[in-house]
Amino acid sequence: MIAHLMAGLLVLQTPAAPAQAVDSPTATLIALYDGARDADTKETIIRHLGGRGDQAAVAKIIAIARTDADSELREAAIRSLADDGSEARTTLLLQLYEEQRDSDLKETLLRHLAERGDLRITDKLIAIAKSDPDDDLRETALRHLAETPGEARTTLLIEIYDGSGSTDLKETIIRHLGERGDGKASAKLLAIAKGDADSDLRDAAIRQIAKDNR
Repeated sequence: MIAHLMAGLLVLQTPAAPAQAVDSPTATLIALYDGARDADTKETIIRHLGGRGDQAAVAKIIAIARTDADSELREAAIRSLADDGSEARTTLLLQLYEEQRDSDLKETLLRHLAERGDLRITDKLIAIAKSDPDDDLRETALRHLAETPGEARTTLLIEIYDGSGSTDLKETIIRHLGERGDGKASAKLLAIAKGDADSDLRDAAIRQIAKDNR
């Protein structure tokens, strides 16, 4: 009797053999990506990884966005990451912007960031428009800032104009003011046309006023 009980205890105490591990679809996609040589195939895999949304898939896409040697694949990864509209994903995109050295990819990030309704994005666009050493990025930030209607945004553009020492940047702002058509924009253009010390800026303002009066 005791022998039977001891045998039963031994059976209960013996751990079951672990089930054979089965690769998840995400792991399979990551392996396919790492083994692929064709950029189109890799882009397709990035799209499907983005659709899965699990932690491993997101981690892989972030790694691609940060370090892949192919800038087009990094851009595809950024697009995939931008599909998530959460605040956490906005934070990640801002972080990627700071880490990125490629101007074209920075412009891609700005485009996706500008589409998000987060006050941090406006602050970032203002900072870039005012002081980024890259002229193209400053102009991109200005363009996105100018997409928002209303006199409050016109006031912001005027503040950036008044604080800038770059003629090129000021000409860009004059063009945006000319496209806005509100009272503050018209008044600023008239003030520039009448009294700016730079003749090129006076001419630019006059051109915008002339367009408005056609």
